[in-house]
Amino acid sequence: MTRIARKSDGRRIFTDAYKRQQIDRVLGGELTIAELSRSLGIARSLLQRWKRFLPQEGRVAKSVRWPVPSAGESAPAHLRECQLLIGKQAMELDRLRAELGTLERARRPRAAKTLAKQPKAGRHA
Repeated sequence: MTRIARKSDGRRIFTDAYKRQQIDRVLGGELTIAELSRSLGIARSLLQRWKRFLPQEGRVAKSVRWPVPSAGESAPAHLRECQLLIGKQAMELDRLRAELGTLERARRPRAAKTLAKQPKAGRHA
């Protein structure tokens, strides 16, 4: 087993070569991420992050999930796809803002009723 260096606070320092070696085991079908996680004592989320950000055989590492035109796809078609995605997200954002406004308006009357029921300071019956 490879000896892993540690930081002064005890956290392990994994080299890019080590990360690549382990992720290649997953990509090669030797192990699943869950099995590798258990065998190395590393959180699955960390292994998934390594897999997402390490370049894979000549490809650039993914950092943004944005549609990229394929070899046969024209730029205008790609732009149209991006515009549709933006439109859907804008509609969803508007819907969420409307729902938030509804929830905020629903909370206000209850707060006013609660204040009305409280006795005023300084008055004695």
